[in-house]
Amino acid sequence: MNIYLIGMPGCGKTTIARYLAKDLNYTYIDLDGMIEKDALMFIDDIFEKHGEETFRKLETKALMKLPEGDHVISCGGGIVTKKENKALMKGLKIYVDTDIEIIRVRLENDYQRPLLKKKSLDTLYNERYLKYVSFADVIISNDGTIQETVQKIMDHLKKEDLL
Repeated sequence: MNIYLIGMPGCGKTTIARYLAKDLNYTYIDLDGMIEKDALMFIDDIFEKHGEETFRKLETKALMKLPEGDHVISCGGGIVTKKENKALMKGLKIYVDTDIEIIRVRLENDYQRPLLKKKSLDTLYNERYLKYVSFADVIISNDGTIQETVQKIMDHLKKEDLL
């Protein structure tokens, strides 16, 4: 079963996906990394040279190319901006819900995400929150440690008999 992690930039999707994949003995896939490899450019460069719309098309194509099987996929924060992506995400979709103030602190020390050069974090959150909720099969809070969040996901998988 594929497990997709969705959520805001800086919410912890990538780190959680790596730990979760290891604990489940699944393969970890970074969707943005797939896009960069296929396009032979960094995400920032795609946004800068071709715009967000082109990037979103590449994101949808990458979703279509994902293999069946046991994978934990860290999706880009904007995966929810195209409604058709939800149908392509066959498996469990987990919204990694993180307090915006925690995200703000994390992003201070991280590289600047392409869309956050044009929009505030609050604007992006307000535009996307309901989309994350509508895409998600389950919402998991990531306001604690990574280990706590991974354990919450593992507990959910056991409770739903998905392991």
